Amino acid sequence: MSNYFSTLFTDPAALIGLLASLIVLVSMCFNTRTEKGELWMRLLNFIGSIISVIYGVILGPAGFGTVLLNGTLVFVNLFYLIKRR
Repeated sequence: MSNYFSTLFTDPAALIGLLASLIVLVSMCFNTRTEKGELWMRLLNFIGSIISVIYGVILGPAGFGTVLLNGTLVFVNLFYLIKRR
């Protein structure tokens, strides 16, 4: 188990994936009933999804699902961010 955590915090790809996950997690904590809360949720989710796509590309073929899901979320969040204008 200790080998897992030492790899997690020393492997650059794992750190990128962890950062992306934390950003998406924080984005889900915003109150989307308010206009400001929805904006922050979409913006942080957009950034987290972009970082997740980068992480999936780094993983190569094993990251195909990550790239597909988060690439779609990038466009969904972008659509709603543009629609708000």
